[in-house]
Amino acid sequence: MKKLLGTLTLATALVSGGQAMAEDYPSDNIDMIVPFSAGGGNDTFVRALQPLLEEKLGQDLVIRNIAGGGGAVGMSRAVASEPDGYTLLAASNAMLTLEAMGNVAFTHDDFDFIAKVVEEPYVIAVGGDSQYENIDDLVEAATSGTRIKVGVSGVGSSAHIAAVAIANRTEADFNIIPYPGGSEAISAAMGDHADAVVLGGAELRSALESGRLKALAMTYDQRSDSLPDVPTFQESGYDLTLTVWRGIAAPKGLPEEAEQKWVEAIQQIIDDGSYEETATNLGTQLAPLYGDELDTFIDQSAEVMREAAGDLAQ
Repeated sequence: MKKLLGTLTLATALVSGGQAMAEDYPSDNIDMIVPFSAGGGNDTFVRALQPLLEEKLGQDLVIRNIAGGGGAVGMSRAVASEPDGYTLLAASNAMLTLEAMGNVAFTHDDFDFIAKVVEEPYVIAVGGDSQYENIDDLVEAATSGTRIKVGVSGVGSSAHIAAVAIANRTEADFNIIPYPGGSEAISAAMGDHADAVVLGGAELRSALESGRLKALAMTYDQRSDSLPDVPTFQESGYDLTLTVWRGIAAPKGLPEEAEQKWVEAIQQIIDDGSYEETATNLGTQLAPLYGDELDTFIDQSAEVMREAAGDLAQ
């Protein structure tokens, strides 16, 4: 009987301790892994949210840039972390691209997705003084014997897959050139080392605003509020719609209470409008999803990326 009572007491203490930990969450700093170098789309997205999240959660958010392998290194570090809510991941469709390409041991099912916050289109752009004034000009050149060089960020990256999809839908014979990162691809297009570049709109925004690049088309189904002068592929007569999304994920097994506190914090930030202008300035737009709707979106997006990867996959 004493042994039984001791076991029950220990079990009760463990349950009570777990509840107390959940109620106190977060009680320490939270590491946010950005699986890319500083200055990229995921990095600027999280750093813009950082002060707002710290205010809502009452703890410091420590940004840790762990680059390499097109995001694989940082994502692998995140998925191997304790699912206690103190190590999270700045997630995007780059994860689904790596999965579709067969480049990582994990899948999206190894993560708990907390929120999708923003999205942006892929944009194809050319140098500011390029002879190509619209997407039809570029496609016509590429289908008439001119070898059009298109820069993207990394072999098998989501931008690489998007460029392949653009080539397939327009029937253009592009010479797609993977660069180490988005900044290198942009520099190549600005310096006439590449005829065009395909990246997310946020990464291209500064170069577009300065006139060093000009956008020919974007992959939304309708024009974006952040890039209102850029036509869609759809309105140009090409059946192509793709989006870049960014959000927050955790290793599988995140306590429900921790997830709920994150969801509430992000909902409050979106509802009070404190992030909307920043999101627009970054070239993105708010597109929040949570819970079952988010899980369905991730599953569907993973299937789309598997199909788009096609012959690029291992």
